[in-house]
Amino acid sequence: MYDADWGQVLATLTPPDPGTPTVKCRHGWEFQLDDIPYPTIVSEREWVCDKANRVPWSQTISFIGTIVGGMIMGRIADKFGRLPALICANTLGFFGSLGTTFTDGFWDFVICRFLVGMSIDTCFIMLYIIIMEYVGTTHRTWVANLSIAMFFGGGCVLLPFMALWISNWRTLSIVMSIPSLLVLLAPFTIPESTRWYVSRGKVEKAVKMLHRFEKVNKTKIPKDALDEFVTVATAAQESGDSIKILFKIPSLRTMLLLLMSTFMAIAVIFDILIRLSETLGGDFFITFALASATEIPATLVVILLLDRFGRRLLVCSPLVVGAVLSLTAAFVPRGVPSVALAIAARFFNNMAYNVIIQWTPELLPTTVRATGASSVHVSAYFTVMLSPFIVYSVSILVINISKLMCTAVRSTDVYRPLEH
Repeated sequence: MYDADWGQVLATLTPPDPGTPTVKCRHGWEFQLDDIPYPTIVSEREWVCDKANRVPWSQTISFIGTIVGGMIMGRIADKFGRLPALICANTLGFFGSLGTTFTDGFWDFVICRFLVGMSIDTCFIMLYIIIMEYVGTTHRTWVANLSIAMFFGGGCVLLPFMALWISNWRTLSIVMSIPSLLVLLAPFTIPESTRWYVSRGKVEKAVKMLHRFEKVNKTKIPKDALDEFVTVATAAQESGDSIKILFKIPSLRTMLLLLMSTFMAIAVIFDILIRLSETLGGDFFITFALASATEIPATLVVILLLDRFGRRLLVCSPLVVGAVLSLTAAFVPRGVPSVALAIAARFFNNMAYNVIIQWTPELLPTTVRATGASSVHVSAYFTVMLSPFIVYSVSILVINISKLMCTAVRSTDVYRPLEH
């Protein structure tokens, strides 16, 4: 604020001279809760003006947690099993999300969000890998993607209305943390991957798991097929369980680097489109819900087309179309036009996202599948770390334009009629 005599300013309705020194705002803030009609952590802790950078930093530190969690959990999944990694990730997410509600500053908040970040990708990718390793290639596309459409897409659509109904960020954090506890039922309901057992030389446990499926499916595996499975699994165990083998073999190394760079582009667009929901115009909650709802039809299109046209075409084409739509949205008025283009861009970006998360584990050897998939996801979060600052740069741009406009206004006689 200007270090001015504000009594004089109000008495004369003459603004301070542009050369007046500035000081930090002395009297706190009152927030007009329009777009989000309840206090948020930003308004509650006054993370605005000189503290506004705490918002993107808190989000970026959460993404750093995702990178750390992805590297640790991927290694746990390949060495100790998919289920232990899944349980660890969800447990971290529960305590991090619950702990967030008890914070009252910046550093305690970002530590809790770091823990949430450690879980945020692994809790999804581990369950996805288990599905991929059990379902045959003819059914893999619709089984994996239909679950994304129903649960991820449905959850994203419900989230803004749940937030609006609860109207308290602390309560919302508690409510969102509770489902993570369902992971405690995982050892009793979700089977460990048979492919992982075989890759670790645990053929007997793999056979035991197959017998468990016999009971569930009420069918019997032919003895000759089971004997052949044991023979092949024992003789053809993949050697080496280090991520290094992906970089030692030229074809695998090239494939991994291409997957990483592609996923980087998809992930940063995906995250930025979510964060821009509030700045596109229109109702924030409706815009968020409509953009999230595109997950369902996008996934259905993937189910119909993926096995027909292949992975490469359905990653590259939607990614290019989504990028063009995002670029176009920058040059249209805020409101319906920008919202429509952003929603369309999200639709195509969702298609590319769903395809690449299926394509990645399909291309990786079983022994390093979780570590490799986590590495690809982790690489994406290196770029996603920048997305809060990309969105935050919009605010900086608006502030600088406002300053220029104010300077231009002061150079005219526009204030003279106010004096009378």
